[in-house]
Amino acid sequence: MPKVKHLKRSAVTAVVDSKLIKHSKPSSRVLEILRKVRREYQANRDPTYAAWSKKYMRNKFEFFGLKFPKRRTLDKQVISASPILDVEDIYDLVGLLWQQEEREFHYFAIDYAVKFRDVLSCDAATCLRSVECGRQLLITNSWWDSIDLFTPKVIGYFGSKYPKEVIPILDQWIKDDNMWLRRSAILHQLNYNENTDKERLFRYCLLTGHEDEFFIQRAIGWALRNYLRYNRKDVKEFVKKNEAKLSPLSVKEALKHA
Repeated sequence: MPKVKHLKRSAVTAVVDSKLIKHSKPSSRVLEILRKVRREYQANRDPTYAAWSKKYMRNKFEFFGLKFPKRRTLDKQVISASPILDVEDIYDLVGLLWQQEEREFHYFAIDYAVKFRDVLSCDAATCLRSVECGRQLLITNSWWDSIDLFTPKVIGYFGSKYPKEVIPILDQWIKDDNMWLRRSAILHQLNYNENTDKERLFRYCLLTGHEDEFFIQRAIGWALRNYLRYNRKDVKEFVKKNEAKLSPLSVKEALKHA
């Protein structure tokens, strides 16, 4: 089974620097947003909740300790008070945010990308650049929370907007050595609902169904269970036909609400 790649902090920064930040000196607009975010987060930090969050995330990240409602309010305030960035500045901002050690910065980067995903996909060429930048986010500082927040709302959105350009990339991701890219490929259709490409979903599940990686097994179950709400008959038939090719966890999760 392919192994998850864990990067040291120095390697993480190098990847982000080289792949995401497009200018050697980000604009004053970008730096001001970063300062605003840091200022608001520091002013509202909760050490007790930060310690709980760090433990919950298996000590992989530092935290300010901002609960979701509070963080979302602060994020909206910062974004509404900041100038709208062009696509190059967005790349720089996201890259700088991803360098920071506290996980809430990464959440802000994801929320910002979601809000301005149409800027990041203003044409097919820009969308492909944004997919590559997204790939670097997915394989850097990787954990289930960032994958699950970013994939359906950004990568999945790009795939629905420019399917001819983006879907072939996801067809590569499902076979990638990096487990998080495979999970992302499986989950990218979560928001497609009745427009889910059934054949691709089922094919991705079969391509990874043999894996004993927990995060892949759960992703398969989640993706199938989600689609079951719109196509109960075909999902149940698929699981029954391929039960021997899927893990017990995937089967259980897929049919939880059948």
